[in-house]
Amino acid sequence: MFRTFRHRLLFWFLVFISFSFVIIMLSIAYLKKREHILKRTEAIEQSHVMLLKSVKAQQDFFSYATKDQQFFKTGDNKYLDQYLKLLDSTRSYLMHVDFKDEGALVGGIDFIKSDITEIDAVFLELIVQIQARGYKNFNLEGTMRKDVHWLENIEEIALEDILFLRRHEKDYIMRNEPIYITQLTRLVDKLAQETVANKKITKARKSEILSYLLGYRNKFLQLVELDQRIGIRDNSGLKQKLDQRITICEADFSDIVVHAKEWANAEFKQLTITFGIISFLLMIVSVWISSLISRKITKPLTELTLHITRFVDSNFTLETEHPVVRTQDEIGSLTRNFSFLKDEVISRLKFFKQKVDERTTELANANKKLLRLSEANSRFVPQEFLHNLGRESIEEVQLGDQVEREMTVIFSDIREFTKISESLSPQENFDFINEYLSGIVPIIKRNGGFIDKFIGDSVMALFPENPDAAIQTVFEFEDFLEIFNRKLIEKNRLPIEVGTGIHTGNLILGTIGHDHRLETTVISDAVNTSSRVEGLTKYYQSKIIATEATLSKLKNKHSFNYRFLDKVKVKGKSKTLSVYEFLSSREHIKLTYLKSYNTAVKHIKNEEIVKATTIFTKLRKKYPGDKAIKIFLDRCHNYIEQKASSWDDITNMITK
Repeated sequence: MFRTFRHRLLFWFLVFISFSFVIIMLSIAYLKKREHILKRTEAIEQSHVMLLKSVKAQQDFFSYATKDQQFFKTGDNKYLDQYLKLLDSTRSYLMHVDFKDEGALVGGIDFIKSDITEIDAVFLELIVQIQARGYKNFNLEGTMRKDVHWLENIEEIALEDILFLRRHEKDYIMRNEPIYITQLTRLVDKLAQETVANKKITKARKSEILSYLLGYRNKFLQLVELDQRIGIRDNSGLKQKLDQRITICEADFSDIVVHAKEWANAEFKQLTITFGIISFLLMIVSVWISSLISRKITKPLTELTLHITRFVDSNFTLETEHPVVRTQDEIGSLTRNFSFLKDEVISRLKFFKQKVDERTTELANANKKLLRLSEANSRFVPQEFLHNLGRESIEEVQLGDQVEREMTVIFSDIREFTKISESLSPQENFDFINEYLSGIVPIIKRNGGFIDKFIGDSVMALFPENPDAAIQTVFEFEDFLEIFNRKLIEKNRLPIEVGTGIHTGNLILGTIGHDHRLETTVISDAVNTSSRVEGLTKYYQSKIIATEATLSKLKNKHSFNYRFLDKVKVKGKSKTLSVYEFLSSREHIKLTYLKSYNTAVKHIKNEEIVKATTIFTKLRKKYPGDKAIKIFLDRCHNYIEQKASSWDDITNMITK
């Protein structure tokens, strides 16, 4: 039927477009019908909302406008304007509701329109009556008060009686109770009789007084009559009638809203069923036609794809099978070309595979040599050193590369190693040092440090990030030394002790030397300081001593046990250093009296030398081997005996 693959695709595309267009048109029709239904129900709901808002505006009018002098003066009020706008909106929404085919809904809307007209008529009558009644100085209540104000200013009637009249008037206005009406009318009658009986008053004056007095009573009674007709206070009269009309209207509205929703639901259901049936039929027809066309189109493509997949899975070595040419269109041409291409690819791949195997063997041998060379270089130049220099490999390092960092320096030294080495042969010396370093170095690396250099039996390590890790590393040294010394004792050798100095400061990492001979090194006063502090361990007979610079940088200072040793001036330094001895969990004896020791040091800082001397004397008797206690006690005695000029005398170390 179709000579080219393009014609097949075009036909299928046109079928798809046609069915899609039909579905779109049906969807548009469905949405328009649905929108038309929703507009009717929404118009009823909106008109109901507007009615409720207008009722709220009425209530606000009764609450505020009846006591608003501006309303009685001009007749204007914002709540009245709001009511009129809302009522017009209610009628406008109802005018747009069209239920020509639904007689029940049309009749209900007519009832609502009639209810709204009656509500408006009663409310307008209420407004007229409220304006006629007046408030304070306006209309009926205003003229009534003018009469009583005139009576307050005459001498013929006692002011006290007039005030009683005002009291009854106000009690009625405030409480709306009939007893105050009776009391006021009785008092007016009494005052009128007394005025008539008073012979001191002229006839003309009596007539004038009675005119105001009886006029006040009549206007008050008119006011009472208007209040009863209005009925705002006790929900009677016109107010009761208005509320009844509103209740009826709201009930009618509720019924019509319910009926409208039921009608809308029924319309939606019928509309959805119709649209669903038509869409389902169109979908079935579309799927059937698409399946028929796609089977015609995809069958040769599927066979070709399957053959290509088998060819690829065979690593391009499948030679026996060829796809069948089923059509004379573009797909048939593609199938023939693939068969030719497959044979060509197999031939060329055999040739390339032979060459690749040869080069792969050569590259593998070269790579092994490079890996061995890289591993050898990392033994002499730590990878951490390269990272701090910002270099990925030793190939990138050049003479003069340098970077400044704040680091913690550990300088650790075996005590009396010269004496130990004299009893060992050269080979035993190297074996001894290498065995010792094999235990120390992994501890340093495990805690985030790296070795800068080995100086005979001494180790210099750097910790770039965390001084706490440096302290923890030295504590772990002691765990290793316990095992190491146990092995030495088994070999009939003396155990060793290690002294460690720790200092934190800025240092420069870089490369020095010549183009033909480079060396990585650290240049800094911090390195020299840590070396000098390590020398202090011999003087104070301590294992671990750190400077105040390291102590101040600790993140978890309270997790370590330490004590102040001294302020010293080490060799080559003009400034003093505060040094502290850190105590591991293995320093059982020193930990038992650490609190007393620190208390004595605190007394010294507070210049309470006698108290410090007392504590140090007791400690000296119990722990005579503690060099720090002896030094502090001697200084306390010298200070007390005035052998020292001041407590600020410091120790000048002349050792390394």
